[in-house]
Amino acid sequence: MLKTRHILFIFLPAVIIAAFALFIRLLQYEPLFPKEDNTVAEEPQALQIPIFPDDPILGDKKAGVTLIAFEDLGCAGCAEQHAVFQDLLEKYPKKLKIIWKPLPVTIIPYPSGRAHEYAYCANKQDSFGEFISLVFANQIDISPDALNASANEAGLDPEDLKTCLESGEAAAYTKMTEELGRALNIQSVPTIFLENIQIDHPRTIEGWETLLQLTQ
Repeated sequence: MLKTRHILFIFLPAVIIAAFALFIRLLQYEPLFPKEDNTVAEEPQALQIPIFPDDPILGDKKAGVTLIAFEDLGCAGCAEQHAVFQDLLEKYPKKLKIIWKPLPVTIIPYPSGRAHEYAYCANKQDSFGEFISLVFANQIDISPDALNASANEAGLDPEDLKTCLESGEAAAYTKMTEELGRALNIQSVPTIFLENIQIDHPRTIEGWETLLQLTQ
């Protein structure tokens, strides 16, 4: 039974991603010789970016404003954006939530994929926000030793962390979000979506306040 559940965990999300990619292709398709049609064209439906059960959420889960952020723990721009998000969430704790999706693109000096696996396991211990803040603060070094130090400082249980990392679930989840990023044709990080539309995101808290029309 456990083996069956593990297989479903790996393959079911892949089916969802494949269906989503096909949906995007269908929306993008334009016939070479379209038929004449005098009816009023319907507004195209907005893409619904899949939200996975294991996606970490920063902020109040019941907040009315939702951002979907694809970020990399080895990305300097993502570290800067995370600092802005922290200030924004502190100022508006009940109005905004950020669904955080890992998209590891850093290769040197250390590939960031392992850092994202640690982050997945930190989320399992309800310490995602604390862990990624520590990693971003020490972003120059995302070596295994540094990741273990950040995990320890975030208060992660070492045995649970080891079990989680060795289970393969963290790697499968990260691969799934990478496939989603490719389906969405994401070219850089951070990439942020508001109401399922990719936006040119502000770099300051004041810019976000204006964009999201946030008031205390």
